[in-house]
Amino acid sequence: MFAGLLLSGTNDVSLDLKGRMAIPARYKDVIKDESDGQLIVTRSLFDKCLWIYPTSEWENVVESLGALPTITDPLCRTIQRIVLGSAVFCSLDAQGRILIPQELRTEASLEKKAFLIGFNNKFELWSEENFKAQREIDNNLLMDACKSMESHSLLANLKL
Repeated sequence: MFAGLLLSGTNDVSLDLKGRMAIPARYKDVIKDESDGQLIVTRSLFDKCLWIYPTSEWENVVESLGALPTITDPLCRTIQRIVLGSAVFCSLDAQGRILIPQELRTEASLEKKAFLIGFNNKFELWSEENFKAQREIDNNLLMDACKSMESHSLLANLKL
């Protein structure tokens, strides 16, 4: 049985002119309960989107990144610089919105329409254009992988 926080699903969301995004109703109580209405928004390491963590999960991220050997490994320094250096703490306002800072909106090409994806312990926030492009990449990757599933040992025992 899964014991941690589980965020899932894809939601169409909008950003207003100030860069505020309403958190979908189904997540508001979870965010209030798990992290007292606090979220951390940062850059994704891998994709042109933002990662949004409840503070309860962010503590695990900080602990994990803090254990990296940054003195001897430039990649570890880069990872910390991107994830920790871009992190912004946001609070749900009375209407259940958070303000996405302009710098992060620019980084992810976020404008009005966006997609919020529950991704286990965090959310991914995608611009409409980047999300459509990523979906095409994902579909192509999956179609190619299906041609030779037996060569993917990590998927051998996957239960869906």
